[in-house]
Amino acid sequence: MPRRPTDGGTPSRGAAIRRSGGTSDARAARARELHRKAVEADELAARLRAERDQLIRRLRAEDPQKWSYGALAAALGCSRELIALVAKRGEAS
Repeated sequence: MPRRPTDGGTPSRGAAIRRSGGTSDARAARARELHRKAVEADELAARLRAERDQLIRRLRAEDPQKWSYGALAAALGCSRELIALVAKRGEAS
């Protein structure tokens, strides 16, 4: 007995959709597009955090009195805890 497709299509149609990465359901296509955009956003966010962290460490290294954890936190609009985490992570590298 022939195998029934689990995606509701014919065996060849379902395989073709899986191979091409496309879909016949607009919701699944939208979810795929949103997933792709989320991955891109995560990659951009990682690059931006890395640049931010480098600047924090550079400021601290140049003038730790002026750029205390509190001063950096106020300038960036974040917590002192984040500044401490970034600064300590840089020391371990």
